[in-house]
Amino acid sequence: MTNGGTSPSDAAVLARGRRLLALAGDARGRDSAEEARTLALRAAADLERGVRLTGDAGTPSAVRCRALLDLAEARAVAAADSGATGVLEALHEAVEDVRDVSPDLRVLALRRLAEAHGARYRYTADPAELDAADRVFAQAQGLVQRDDPVRAELLAGRGEVLLARADGGGGLEVAAEAVRELRAALALTASGELRLAERQLLFGRALHRHHTAGGAATDLHEAEWILARAARGARADRTAALAWLERGEVLLTLAGATGAPEWLDLAAESYHHGVRSALRAGEPLLAAQAHHQRGAVLERTAGPVRALTSYRAAWELWQRAGAAQGPQARSTFERMTALGATT
Repeated sequence: MTNGGTSPSDAAVLARGRRLLALAGDARGRDSAEEARTLALRAAADLERGVRLTGDAGTPSAVRCRALLDLAEARAVAAADSGATGVLEALHEAVEDVRDVSPDLRVLALRRLAEAHGARYRYTADPAELDAADRVFAQAQGLVQRDDPVRAELLAGRGEVLLARADGGGGLEVAAEAVRELRAALALTASGELRLAERQLLFGRALHRHHTAGGAATDLHEAEWILARAARGARADRTAALAWLERGEVLLTLAGATGAPEWLDLAAESYHHGVRSALRAGEPLLAAQAHHQRGAVLERTAGPVRALTSYRAAWELWQRAGAAQGPQARSTFERMTALGATT
């Protein structure tokens, strides 16, 4: 036996599967989707065989768990769906295999399982998937020390799930829990962390949802502040665009709550930054949304001529993205037509 309990043939099969999986990942990085799928299918076949062999040979459960984690990844790449049924099956089995063996490996398997349930929710919109993701993230958190570096990832992951539950009508209590989890995740995130801006964006959204669900006015001011930091500090233009758009919504809410016109000016500026970031990211749909929202603000602050310019830009982007028949695009067209008849 070699490799911590696997036979030479077992190890060879698993090694080949992992090599194919690495090649599939490389193909994905080159945007070669069909090549990635073909390689991932071959990897999954080897890894499935490897998992069967390790089970028959009585291999240590930690070894088998790692093989199952790799199998789950191969199936996700092959299906182009990290929440596919086969992915969840492999991850559930991986979690069970290391129940009493390796806490660190069990945490990894639980985190992957929770993320898979979250991915499945994005595809199915079944709230039960969010409930499952929440439970699994909570299980993983219970296995890590407060100073463990992975704790921030688990807090952020669970906070994102709770935010999705709040968006689905979870109410004040769920929104408050999302705020708590994401605040704790940010407290554990270093200033140079690559995911800092993404977590700031999630936290800002959670604060906004908490206010909407009945929270305090201070939620909005804190949300505006953290979203501005996320937008300005984001390394990815798409993250920046999302933060600018979310900040624009918060500023509009502040304008409605206070009646102060300066919030509207700041909202128009935020949407303008959102347009630029979205275009740099190659995201015409986001840019169209930002242009439309900016047009709506300019109607109130700068008059129909400037608003019409923004609506026309939005309409052009909706068409470019092939989304001209959607409800947002129709709203843009209606405003553009109405203002065009009066200018």
